[in-house]
Amino acid sequence: MHCPTTTGNEAEVLVAYTSGTMTPAEQEAFELHMAGCAGCRQLAAAQKTVWSALDAWTLPPVSDEFDRSLHARIAEEARLPWWKRQWGGFSFSWKPAIPVAVACAALAGAFLLHVPAIDNAPATLPAVQTQKIDADQVERALDDMDMLNQLDAPAPAPARTPEGS
Repeated sequence: MHCPTTTGNEAEVLVAYTSGTMTPAEQEAFELHMAGCAGCRQLAAAQKTVWSALDAWTLPPVSDEFDRSLHARIAEEARLPWWKRQWGGFSFSWKPAIPVAVACAALAGAFLLHVPAIDNAPATLPAVQTQKIDADQVERALDDMDMLNQLDAPAPAPARTPEGS
């Protein structure tokens, strides 16, 4: 048998061994392995201690008052509006939010004080280049464009005349 601590399944093997759910052949193989493995012996002893403590533990009886208070709380929850039930008893306190708000305000103030002032009027106006446009030249260009558009346009269909006239 391979050591369960090296294969990574020590929890499964130890729980199966100490709870008695191993087959007799698996139990015998694990006991032979524990004879030569001190680590597995210690883990098995610790697991047996846990199981014996759980076996010795007795539950205290549940009081009738517990049942009544539980049912009363369930009924109280059912009477709450749906939006309060969604929050699940979440309560909000402003105490932790105040330092966060102060820190945010301090950072915003520091940012605003650090930003350099922007002057609304530029110191010098940029030089504007103007070109003298000849009105006759613009008129000739527009006439040329009209001529080109007429060449691109499809030819008009011949007009129909009534027959027999």
